Amino acid sequence: MPSTSFAQDVSKLFNVGQVNCMTAIGVHLDSYSYMADPSADNIYADHANARHVYARLTGDETPRMPKGGPFWTPAMLAIFYDWMQGGFQP
Repeated sequence: MPSTSFAQDVSKLFNVGQVNCMTAIGVHLDSYSYMADPSADNIYADHANARHVYARLTGDETPRMPKGGPFWTPAMLAIFYDWMQGGFQP
């Protein structure tokens, strides 16, 4: 089974409105270098940018993304999760 990639799988899950909205506040959903940044923060030991986005998509962090919904389906969340578990492939 091929690994999940950012370019072929994850980036396509975000629509233009979501990308534009989040870019305005410094979250670059369409940027592999931003989303796969291995840096930690005070919550996550690694890949904090992607892990925070995922937590917002699932509702584990608030406010939930995308603002006002519709929220991601379990299948969409699984693609993002598989990408993280698979090593944040480009």
